Amino acid sequence: MRGPQGAPPTGLNSFGQGTRYIQKAVRSSSEGVIILPSKRAENLFDLQRLNEIAQALRPPAAACFVNRAIETMKRGKRDGEEAYLDVPEGQVKIRTRLSPDGEVLRTEVLDTGFKDPEIEPCIMEAIQGRKWIKNRSGVVQYLDVIYWVSLGDGSEDKSPQAKAELRRQQAIAAIRGKGCLERRVGAGTYPVEGLNLVDRDGNTLVSRVEPNSLPQKVQECLSVVLRDIQMPRAPNSFVRPISPQVEYTVATDGTVSFADERWINLILMEEKAAREDRLAEVDRGLGIAEPRASEEPAATPSESTEPTASAGEETTTPSEPQAPAPDPGQGDEAQARRAPALRSAEVSGEAWRRLQVGACECAADGVADGTSASFTLKLS
Repeated sequence: MRGPQGAPPTGLNSFGQGTRYIQKAVRSSSEGVIILPSKRAENLFDLQRLNEIAQALRPPAAACFVNRAIETMKRGKRDGEEAYLDVPEGQVKIRTRLSPDGEVLRTEVLDTGFKDPEIEPCIMEAIQGRKWIKNRSGVVQYLDVIYWVSLGDGSEDKSPQAKAELRRQQAIAAIRGKGCLERRVGAGTYPVEGLNLVDRDGNTLVSRVEPNSLPQKVQECLSVVLRDIQMPRAPNSFVRPISPQVEYTVATDGTVSFADERWINLILMEEKAAREDRLAEVDRGLGIAEPRASEEPAATPSESTEPTASAGEETTTPSEPQAPAPDPGQGDEAQARRAPALRSAEVSGEAWRRLQVGACECAADGVADGTSASFTLKLS
């Protein structure tokens, strides 16, 4: 039946239309979930609620892929070019039978493109763990859940800017990683290569260190350190693999260094100086900080200096009497001779009486603002 304008009805009305819709979705996104009710059940389920369930299935399904990929993926050659091999990507169609109250009764794989045997059971477990909606028929109905995932071409991390950022990030992580090797390994050179799976926001989801000659505990420590690597955001990607590389050198005295250490320290110092300059510029704009020397106004003749003395006259300025420097060679006798001066200059009255009998804390009299001051003396 056609609408008022003669347009064909919308929706998935044939197997061919459904197939084309799925193919278009797979081409436009690296991962996703689509739920297709059976023809008989199309009017029994709230389609908006089914779409919400499909979106809720994406995180656990993605976790199936990520947790498996960090175990299986490795770098290698494909068609003569550097590539990641053994990626557990593919597409699967799982039929899900539901009871009238929304309980999953059974799941079965109808079609799959996954070569890795671990992905399908993980996806079915995620489906079975969901609470589905009730249907109004009172009988068992089925839905087809379609999930697909792929790694993408990784073009966002192949630009010179992305490579420079990876070098910076892995060097910063390597600074922390030095602690993983200190007092744990002997002298020598230790190349370390890792694998990080990064999300679209640039955050590392999981990481690992490729097997090497380092002890297992050291490798686990470095894996945690490499997890701090953060790449630029790539909103159109799903999961992006990066392979940080660090070469550590342990000296005979136990000192740990790495190849880019001097370079990254210079970069960090330059960035710190630039931040301080920007903050100082903001402070000057707000009138908080003193202006730069080059920005200070020149003094006018009337403000510049006082008239100087004539050439034949000597200028003298009165100065405050300076207290004599303490003499470490004088003992208690000298301290006793100076006690009366202390009494008249700093304390008086009852405070002096307490000082004479050995009190340690004395309240100073006559503070103008009404507050009290105290000091501590050691008496023999």
